[in-house]
Amino acid sequence: MPLSVTFGNEDEGPFYIQHIHRSGPFERTQHMHDMYELYYLYEGERMYFIRDRSYLILPGDLVLINRRDLHATSDSDKLGHAQIVINFSDSFLESMKEDAPFLLDAFTHATPVLRLDLPTRRLVEDILGKLMHEAKEPLLGQFFALRQYLIELLLFTARYVRMHPVTSPEHVSPLHRKISIIVRFINTHFAEPLRLEELAEKFEISPAYLSRMFKEITGFSLVEYVNLVRVQEAQSLLTHSRLKVILIAEQVGFGSLVQFGRVFRQITKTTPLRYRQSAAAKFTPPRENEKGQGS
Repeated sequence: MPLSVTFGNEDEGPFYIQHIHRSGPFERTQHMHDMYELYYLYEGERMYFIRDRSYLILPGDLVLINRRDLHATSDSDKLGHAQIVINFSDSFLESMKEDAPFLLDAFTHATPVLRLDLPTRRLVEDILGKLMHEAKEPLLGQFFALRQYLIELLLFTARYVRMHPVTSPEHVSPLHRKISIIVRFINTHFAEPLRLEELAEKFEISPAYLSRMFKEITGFSLVEYVNLVRVQEAQSLLTHSRLKVILIAEQVGFGSLVQFGRVFRQITKTTPLRYRQSAAAKFTPPRENEKGQGS
């Protein structure tokens, strides 16, 4: 049985933290969520697919995943690992995002993996230890303390990427590099028809092998990945434009409004219209006559 300490709800937020040690294999997990994610590996090895490529994660690696970045984790050749994962929403930081926007700088850095040396690992593990200590018991000011220690960790990451030349780790193999190239092609051509056979011909690989290796390396089937990228772009358009839903469906590459609605709901658990309404409510400031009500 895995040893585990967990606080919060992974899917609902606003703050979730889990420290777990697993001694055997662990089923692959893949995500696209509206929260930021921090992942730290204490022991073992893990494979991580993030944005457009895969990484071999080693002890002392700190991984930062931006909101809505596609990502998946899986076992490496070495089984067993000890990790800590933190998910948090914008709302958990409250005004800090406005007062100190640099806190989230590392989440948009060129590489999502910070490979830390031993002294820096001790610093990060000290902060993580304080977070886990607060997560274990509902003491006075628990949420306040969790927020403060998270801010301390985020400040470290923001300073680290500014003060250190962070380079992206090498690809695990030439095949991983090739799949990354294919993923990047999909990320920029998602609005076009993307068929397995045509992609296989373009990148000089058999359709069956491409299908199998794409799933093994990214954690997503080719169809799943294309749909996720299209829905991700649709979410942005629904939030930041006034385009009609039918035009958004066409613009992101879906063949019909019915197909778009079905896939969008399958991935987001809501309809495009309700998603737009929810996003508008989050970004709409209160009217003047609403301010101060209830005080």
